[in-house]
Amino acid sequence: MKSLDEIRNKIDEIDAQMRVLFEQRMDCIQAVAEYKFSNHGNIFDQSREEKMLEKNLIQLKNKNYAKEYERFLQEILVSSKDYQKDWIDEKEMVERGK
Repeated sequence: MKSLDEIRNKIDEIDAQMRVLFEQRMDCIQAVAEYKFSNHGNIFDQSREEKMLEKNLIQLKNKNYAKEYERFLQEILVSSKDYQKDWIDEKEMVERGK
């Protein structure tokens, strides 16, 4: 059986990997915001969100984690929409200020 320190070290390693992936995802979210701003797209796309949730939940290997994983994905979606809204709002303010 692993020690608590060993388990926590493994969690720290995973968190570092997740941080890198989070930044990559947010780079893509910013690109989405830029596209939506340029093309007057809506921030919220219910169909896209439903498909993303379904696809990821189906691929989850340990179904015991489904509830928490769905909550995790929902938080990612909220964060992504918030970032897009803030980015677009700031861009619109700059454009109006010119």
